[in-house]
Amino acid sequence: MAIITDITNNNPLTQAILAGSQEAPSVKLPEQELQIDFCICDYTCEYVNNVFASVSENDDYKNDKTSFLVGLTDDSSTLSIVLVGPNDETVINNDTYGEYFAKGTFTNTDNQINYVGFIADWKKIITLKGAGTYYFRFTETTFGQDFEKETIKYKLLPYSENLVYKTIRFKFIQNGLIENGLDYTGLNWTIQTRIKGSLKKLATTLEQDNYINNNRVVSQIQDKALKNFEIETGLVNSDIGDLLENGILSNNILVSNYDWGAYKKYKDLPINITEVNEFKGNFELNPLGAFIFTAQERTQNTIKRNV
Repeated sequence: MAIITDITNNNPLTQAILAGSQEAPSVKLPEQELQIDFCICDYTCEYVNNVFASVSENDDYKNDKTSFLVGLTDDSSTLSIVLVGPNDETVINNDTYGEYFAKGTFTNTDNQINYVGFIADWKKIITLKGAGTYYFRFTETTFGQDFEKETIKYKLLPYSENLVYKTIRFKFIQNGLIENGLDYTGLNWTIQTRIKGSLKKLATTLEQDNYINNNRVVSQIQDKALKNFEIETGLVNSDIGDLLENGILSNNILVSNYDWGAYKKYKDLPINITEVNEFKGNFELNPLGAFIFTAQERTQNTIKRNV
């Protein structure tokens, strides 16, 4: 069964599980999506992920990207990626609209041989196609059968400080193997997402190592100050929620805030998420939810020593 790891995919595929014996090898095919006669869209708006890019500026802080990594079912499987826009459909098979990684590009482990990757560069897309609402369609062909999945929609907008206000952007940098998931070994694969939310500075934690001298006076050996943060997201769909919960397992997490009234402005701040404090969801006829995380700075170098 194939996998799509996408920061905003409504229906991610699941990774292929090869089974069988020498006498009768078999492959578990992707499953068709369960169809139900009910649409939540009758009660709530479709979830759309806003992304931003600047035609005139190259600053990464102002230009979003969205990455996809797909594990195909079989050595013979192929994958078609199509960018669907307001006016046309474009097959993705090169670097025109981002970075394309064909099957066979990733070779760090045997698991990666059938991976296909694409990093959508919204700056390239807005420059070549303009602003508007886009989504990606993935079609895996395995043993003559087509299995199609579509991502959620992305509303591509020109970067504006007014429009990005009160958003945060995560970069989850993955290496290593996720059991029952993808093998990121040696890839340094960055999964980026921007959502409504806030990055709040909390009180600094002071770690002290002291001793009492002969005069019964407390003397310093070493003090370390640890910066703490609270991250509160806006309402997101389950695909973004899954991405966030998987993202806390990342080797490195970078977060930027776009809140001009915040105590401090952070750009790609390295953090460790230490706790998922709260989940707000399970609303009647509203499939969205929100998270509250606590985090610490990853680079803990505010240290005073006496040697």
